[in-house]
This record gives sequence, C-alpha cells and structure tokens, in this order.
Amino acid sequence: MKSDRKKAIGRRSRLSLRDLFFISFGGQAPFISLLTFGTVIISLVGVEGVIAMAIATLVVLSNGLVVYFLSKRFKRGGGYYVYAFYSLTFRLGLNTGWNYILYSLSYGGTLLTGGAYVLYIILNNYFSREVPPLLLNQWFLTLLVSLLASSLVIAGVKVSARYAMVISLIEMVALIFLSLFFFYNSKWNFYNPIPSSFSPSLSEAVVFALGIPTGYGSITPLGEEARSTEIGKAAIYVLLLGGALASLFFYSLGSLNFTGNLPYYLLSRFGIVGLLILSFISLNDGVLGGMTYVLANSRTIKAMAEDKVLPYFLSKIKLGKPLFSELFISSIFILSLTLITYYVGLFNAFTFLGALAGLNNLFIHISASMSLVRVASKRSRKHLHEIIIGLFATAFSLFVFFYSLPTFNKYDVYFFMGWIILGFLYAEVLEILKTSQNE
Repeated sequence: MKSDRKKAIGRRSRLSLRDLFFISFGGQAPFISLLTFGTVIISLVGVEGVIAMAIATLVVLSNGLVVYFLSKRFKRGGGYYVYAFYSLTFRLGLNTGWNYILYSLSYGGTLLTGGAYVLYIILNNYFSREVPPLLLNQWFLTLLVSLLASSLVIAGVKVSARYAMVISLIEMVALIFLSLFFFYNSKWNFYNPIPSSFSPSLSEAVVFALGIPTGYGSITPLGEEARSTEIGKAAIYVLLLGGALASLFFYSLGSLNFTGNLPYYLLSRFGIVGLLILSFISLNDGVLGGMTYVLANSRTIKAMAEDKVLPYFLSKIKLGKPLFSELFISSIFILSLTLITYYVGLFNAFTFLGALAGLNNLFIHISASMSLVRVASKRSRKHLHEIIIGLFATAFSLFVFFYSLPTFNKYDVYFFMGWIILGFLYAEVLEILKTSQNE
C-alpha cells in the first residue's frame, strides 16, 4: 500500500508553497464569506463585528499553530484524521475524520450556497427578464455552481491551484477597494472599536466569524501532494492575511454604522458594471470555496479508506489521483446541497450549513490540539512550547464551543450531536466486526 502511494505521488506534480497559499486563501473564499457570514455577524452584533473578527482570528491563529506543528510530523495525507488516528485512539481518530467529512461538506457548502445566494439576488432583481427562467430557481443555481466546483476537482489539483490563484488575487483587490470605499463614504471616520459593554450575542458571532479566516482546513489533508512543512507555513500566512483583510473590512463598515444586509447594500451602491463584477466574483468565489473543500474531503476519505475505516475502493489511485474518492464526495456534495436548497432555500441552507461548519470547526481543532499535546508530551522538555500552544488552543476552543452552544438553533445542535453519535456507533460496529473476524 505504501509503495502504491509513493508511485502515485511520483506521478503527481508537487504543490508549491504558492499553490498551497492560494488554495488555502481560496478555501476562505473571503469575498463571499464576508458578504454572507458578515451579514449574519452584523445582524448579531452590529458594529462589534470587528471585535468578533479579531477574537475569531486569535482562535484560528492558535489552531493554525497547532496545524503548523502537527503537519511537520506527519507526511501522510489525511490531515486532522491522521493526526488524531496516530496520536490519540482509533475511535477518536475515526470520529475526527467522520466530523471532518461533515465539516468540509458544510463549510464548502456554506461558501457555495453563499455565492449562489448573491448571484440569485443579482439575477432576480436586475436581470430577471434577460436570463432563462431556470436560472431564477435557487436549487438550479446551487446545482450549477456545485457542478462547476466538482468539475475543477476532477480536472486535477494543479488546475484547481491555478484557478485559485487567479480568483484569489481578484478577491484581494476587491476587498481592499471596498474597505477604502466605505471609509471614503464615512468621510474617513476612524473610531474606537471597543464598546463600553459587549453584546450578549458576541460569542455566537465569533463562531460564525471563525468561518472567515479558516481556509487552511482545505490544505491540511494534502500531505501527499505537498511538503508537510509548507502546509503549515501556508496555513499561518493565509489566516493572518485573511484575518487582517476581514478585520479591515468590518472596521470600515463600522465607520458607516452599517447594520443591514451586505449584498443588498452593495447592489444598491454600484451601477450595471458593478453588478456584473459582483456577479462574476460571486459565482467564481462560490465555485472556489466549494472546490477546495471537495478536494480536501476526498483526501481525507482516501486516508480513511486506506486504513479500512471506509470502503477500500475509495483509496484507489486512478490517473495519478484518488479519482474514486473525488467522484464519491463530489456526488454527495452536489446531491446534498441541491436537495437542501430545494427544500429550504438558499439563505436558510447557508445559515444551517454555516452553523454546522462553525461547530465542526471547533470539534476538529479541539481534536488536533489534543493530538499535539499528546505527541509533544513524549519529549516534553524539547517541545514545551508546543504543549503550551496545544493546551491554550484546546482551552480557547472549548470555551468558545460551550459558551456559544446555547445560542444556536436547536436543530443545528441536534444534527451536530447526532452526527457525532453516529460516528461513535460506526466505530463500535467496526470494532465488533474486527473482533468477530479475529475470533
């Protein structure tokens, strides 16, 4: 199995630090994240959005440092699943991989449905007479964008990286331009962002804000297609840049005392050229966000299949890549997102998936932090700084998780908890079958 894996790596082009950086930045899909997650954050805490973003960036940074140290130790692809599988226990490893599958589906789905939602608003309000009626169906837009995202994954990781680089550069320019535009409209109103008392919804806003600079979750499982040390570097670079751009964006919005719906606000401020540009960025950003997490999810599933935690055929290499796991997760991605949108609409799909993404984000990073503490404690004197970072990240994530849990919709929490229980039951079934075979 190891020799097959090495041959497959040899047939694939290695991802450079630049490739990883832009795939990770694309995993943030910052433009759509700020329009969609940002609208929810502003509805919860208003001008305190910059505070929520700063706290979220600190949480993400602590978790990113955990990934930085773990990625240097594990050369195998699979990311969070591999970290927990080899550092903790079989069951915790399986459940971490199990939750990463849902995390990637929900986070990538959030970005994709967010992009489709902005596109739907534009088409429905400004081009309803010019476009075919089918394009005004929310479920069809979701189907279209998810098909495009999956097609890029099937085309190959290098194609995905090139696409990510082009779109990411466009996004950076757009975010800086919008921040300066908001400042200009506020007559350069620079203010003290720290209020005398914080909103009671701040912790929930922080969980949604976690989804903005967390794009490195899309490159963590790519250990077989890139140097492990460069995965950690790209993760830190991207989360710092993403957190800084997002904080600037929220601060500039605060200078306007803005508390409304971001997509509608932007559409009302720009003419037809602005609408076309916004449509282009929204479509490509949704595709980019979905693509990066389908790519990451397929590598996690491949690693789990290699360990026979999932059906072994999903680990098979075809055309120098895990084609079967890519097709498998792409099918689930397209089908689940289209059905959810068909039944509840794009906005409700986005908020449901966003909550799941935030909760699963905290779960897998708590697992990763515990993995780092366990690995580093074997030579504690030499790796004391890693133990401290791991403990801090664990405590911080646990605090945010339990403090924010009561603020979520109960159905989001039920689904999240039910998924965890199913994972542990699945682990028990595998253990029983393994014991029976040995007997």
